[in-house]
Amino acid sequence: MAMSARDDKEELALRKRTLDSLPSAVITVDSDGIVVCVNRTAEEMVPTIGPGVKLRASLEELTNVEKVDRILFHREIATFAARPEGPELHWMLWDASEPEGEFVLTVWDTDWSEVINERRVAFTMAASHELRGPLTTIRGFSEILNMQPESLSPEQAEAARIVEDSARLLSVLVDDIFDLTRSSFGELRLDLHEIDLNQVIAVVISSLEPGISDRGQTLTLDAEELPVIEADESRMIQMISNLVSNASVHNAAGVKIRVKARRSGNEIAITVADDGVGLPFDDPEAVFLSFRRGEAASDGDRTGSGIGVPLTKLLVELHRGRITVETGRGEGTSFTLWLPVDREAALAEGTGL
Repeated sequence: MAMSARDDKEELALRKRTLDSLPSAVITVDSDGIVVCVNRTAEEMVPTIGPGVKLRASLEELTNVEKVDRILFHREIATFAARPEGPELHWMLWDASEPEGEFVLTVWDTDWSEVINERRVAFTMAASHELRGPLTTIRGFSEILNMQPESLSPEQAEAARIVEDSARLLSVLVDDIFDLTRSSFGELRLDLHEIDLNQVIAVVISSLEPGISDRGQTLTLDAEELPVIEADESRMIQMISNLVSNASVHNAAGVKIRVKARRSGNEIAITVADDGVGLPFDDPEAVFLSFRRGEAASDGDRTGSGIGVPLTKLLVELHRGRITVETGRGEGTSFTLWLPVDREAALAEGTGL
């Protein structure tokens, strides 16, 4: 039997009294993303969010869309203030057990101040900048030496090559650590534009193929014509490059690396597969944990930090996409980036409010 308007009002009042008895800030949201009820603590902590407002729009007035996605799309904790000059707060959305399909947003005080958070970010940025300076100098002089290898003895030429390769890899590592740190603070942002994925993939292939060929490996591309999508072009290049480089780093000469791109329904799938040794983990998902590396990650001139794949996972999730992995010992490894053709449509399909 359908409830009357009076019954609805009484139930809402009862729910409000129940939520008011809770010590933490609690906001209930319906399946359309509309705020239903706000308890007394939430009214004090988050005065701009009340019954009847659209939750996503309200949150986007307080912080950037990437942090809002962390809460509503990925169901992760995000941290930001509820008002200018206000204290930092933690925010997290939970699936409620009510049959109406509601959600519960909880908000609570952080254990650090905004000043401390800003200092952490500032230190990371300063450290990254200070490291990049000498690395650029080392790499520049080693490139000059490698331009005229005939002027060096064989031993000197080999040393110059190792210095250049090491400086290049260390530069990538510094950038990856910086991005990983910014992401952990929720400060990593995307520069979104309409991009041609076919062109992006071609750039990656052309830049990495010479080095892969020098290692005695092969890199091939099989890509159908892909639609233009809204994405961060530099981050797309970074993600695909990470996966291709990872396939090369963790395998010996003779391995075949294949990049395949296709549209699958409302998603674009970009797969990087190899026929190498496979991942050395009992649980393939362990590859997405930072600093997990295979034994071959430090062989010869190939150095793996264990950061590239976890960072790629963070970046594809910022694009409202996902990454999957398939592997078998001695059977190779296949990573697939799944990107939404339409970022806005991906919210509804992924139950993001």
